[in-house]
Amino acid sequence: MKILMFSWEYPPHMVGGLGQHVYDISRYLTRLGVEVHIITPRVKCGSDYENDHNVFIHRVGNPVNEANIDNFKAWTFTFNSEAIREAVRLNSQVGGFALVHAHDWIVAYAGRAVAKIFELPLVTTIHATEHGRNLGLHNRVQLEINEIEKNLALEADHIICCSQYMHHEICSLFRVHPDAVTIIPNGVEPEQFMPLPDEPPLEIDPGEKVVFTLGRLVPEKGIWHLIACFPQVLERIPEARLYIGGRGPQKAVLQQTAYELGIEDRVVFTGFLRDKERNYIYNKADVAVFPSHYEPFGIVALEAMATRTPVIVSDVGGLGGIVKDRQTGLKVSAGNETDLAQAIIKVLTDQNLTAQLVQNAAGLVESVYNWTVIAQSTKDVYTKVLTQTKPKKEVV
Repeated sequence: MKILMFSWEYPPHMVGGLGQHVYDISRYLTRLGVEVHIITPRVKCGSDYENDHNVFIHRVGNPVNEANIDNFKAWTFTFNSEAIREAVRLNSQVGGFALVHAHDWIVAYAGRAVAKIFELPLVTTIHATEHGRNLGLHNRVQLEINEIEKNLALEADHIICCSQYMHHEICSLFRVHPDAVTIIPNGVEPEQFMPLPDEPPLEIDPGEKVVFTLGRLVPEKGIWHLIACFPQVLERIPEARLYIGGRGPQKAVLQQTAYELGIEDRVVFTGFLRDKERNYIYNKADVAVFPSHYEPFGIVALEAMATRTPVIVSDVGGLGGIVKDRQTGLKVSAGNETDLAQAIIKVLTDQNLTAQLVQNAAGLVESVYNWTVIAQSTKDVYTKVLTQTKPKKEVV
């Protein structure tokens, strides 16, 4: 079975969780006998072709960088055009693909076009929606992206999503028949979080109580609530310090919030974290907190669980599905800063509860969010699509 994937993220180009997902699922699919070719953007100083753990990576177009991100629409069109040309060349080279798998709207044009050109089944994984990312559709660009997502969903022979929350969102937004969508969760590989750097990337005082969050600095992640509640945490636990990992357009606003609250010396903005830096902080953290307003899945919660770090999450989207309150973590209502502060204080002061949460969460990662199981479920979708007649796609 030869599969052609399109993804605008793949290591080392990582913006969110999509790139990590494509990296992991492709490697585990190869172990099940699937031949995976991925077309993705070029990266600076990288080669156009590489064999990465028996996954064939083909890079085209220009890298995504600060110079072209302001004209992202033009970059997207150019990348998709070059991706289609590369797909035509590859199809001839490998003797034909079985199906096309497109990850999210940025590669929708290429995925749809190649599937039509070669009359191949099209599978898409919808990792998030424009409506969800922005808590609504507020301008012309967002409406255009929503329309691209809708067309991709309706033209795909099958859709994969990561949570029950996303299943409902896709079906209600795009009027897709529920049977055309399969829920396959994301996963985590605990071994990826074990290597620690030889030298600490950050000076973390052994006496600190480390509160850690990681993600894009954008409104839907709700990080301002974490900063806003932190004075309450410091009243009870003055040795607490908040580490915020990631980059994004909200950084200056979040820094200003910490300054206005007078806690700038207790809040550390680390910037983008490479794997070993991330692993170091996870393994030093006393609690990981993810106060999102919108989260299709929440891979960061699984990462924390894999490092045996207790987690606190907003009861939204995929996060609410992953975490069972007071069993594998603590859940709070999104935006409730008082409850968020109390949850952090609870984890930092109740060692018995913390030990129970960590133990249960580790078992959950091993039994449910295992990449071997996830890859097999994905291959099962491929097999189903290759043998089925065209399903009913749209709800009348």
